[in-house]
Amino acid sequence: MAYTVKQVAEMSGVSVRTLHFYDETGLLEPAYTGANGYRYYEEPQLLSLQQILFFRELGFELREIRALLARPDFQRLDALRSHREALEARLTRTRRLLETIDRTIDHLNGRKPMKDDQIFAGFTVAAGDDRFGERVRLGGEPNDCKVSAGDTNGTLSVFEFRGRGGWPRHSHHEQDEWLYVVDGELECEVGDRRLRLGRGESVFVPRTVAHAWAARGGAPVTALEVYSPAGRLEQFFREVGKYTDPPIHEALGVQGMKQLFDAHGMRLLGPGLDWDEGAGPPAARP
Repeated sequence: MAYTVKQVAEMSGVSVRTLHFYDETGLLEPAYTGANGYRYYEEPQLLSLQQILFFRELGFELREIRALLARPDFQRLDALRSHREALEARLTRTRRLLETIDRTIDHLNGRKPMKDDQIFAGFTVAAGDDRFGERVRLGGEPNDCKVSAGDTNGTLSVFEFRGRGGWPRHSHHEQDEWLYVVDGELECEVGDRRLRLGRGESVFVPRTVAHAWAARGGAPVTALEVYSPAGRLEQFFREVGKYTDPPIHEALGVQGMKQLFDAHGMRLLGPGLDWDEGAGPPAARP
């Protein structure tokens, strides 16, 4: 049976425009073009489109898919078996990620403590590496994404900060924050409380509560920042990372900083902790 572009689009969820693009680039040509000028697709083309969608689901780029499908030794059954194995592995990983999300939610709600080695269960991100291989800097110091909003469907995001700086006083409109010290010491201000956190210690900051934190005494610190839901923190850190010389607080000024925080679901409330109080460099201050 032959199908028009519109019918194939309705069956597959691939837009008519995309199907036209696949035809123009030679990735998926129709079985034939009718006298009426319509493109028609039959079962072989539908199966090829299925392969394209499988490859796309597994993260392949179009140029890679085109090269694979054009290989003389390409076998559809072998490819399907390979897709199944890859998707089963992804399913296993997704289940582990869901378990990690549930453990983290229980931990943040105070129901059941989570062990340190369970924080990244299901993820494979080496120490000092970013989830996406990019280096975003906060005040000139590394702030790597370990768990992205895309990984958790927006449920939470996790970042690893390593440096001597910190955050100015601010609050999150719709996110809870959990701060965990991996190494070193942090000076924190949460509401009207002043805290000192050492290795293995953490603090929970509910949404809308004003807070600030910084490395104590200018010594380097490694800390995990967990945000739930994920919100727009990834975009915020990427924007901040664009400013190195001059630093962002000099480039934007106080009003510009307030607008930046507001655009990403936060409210800037004041400067960071003083150096004498253990703040480290004032690079992250407005």
